[in-house]
Amino acid sequence: MHLIPASIPVLKELSGISAHDGRRPDGCTLIPWRANRCLAWDVTVPGILAKRYVNLTSKECDLAAARAADEKMKKYGNALPSMEFLPICIEVLGPMDPNTLKFLKAICKMISVRSGDSRELFFATNHISCLLQRFLRVCVLENIQLNADMCN
Repeated sequence: MHLIPASIPVLKELSGISAHDGRRPDGCTLIPWRANRCLAWDVTVPGILAKRYVNLTSKECDLAAARAADEKMKKYGNALPSMEFLPICIEVLGPMDPNTLKFLKAICKMISVRSGDSRELFFATNHISCLLQRFLRVCVLENIQLNADMCN
């Protein structure tokens, strides 16, 4: 999803903005987002069948995304003091961390105001769904190849 339709210029895969220990988020806004601070984010797509999440995801959806968001906050929360940090966490089958969903709704509302189209949230979630399907396809194909290599 691009933030340009909401008139928010961004940088992706930053090279100039780093935490003191070299960690860097996936992107940031070039203008202040809130409270005179730019917004930085890091995207995670947790696999709901991964050993570290399966005890959570077998009980309730979106808990892997929530756990991943907590882990990202521990990693980046205080590492970039001049920026507001938002972990973007979406499980491989679609459920999102509540803060990710809140952010997505806010961005889509901004885009809707500019475009005049109230369906922006639908378009964004559809686009995210397509990206997740592509991601899963790559993961499945890589695992098939890995298993084939192990059998030979």
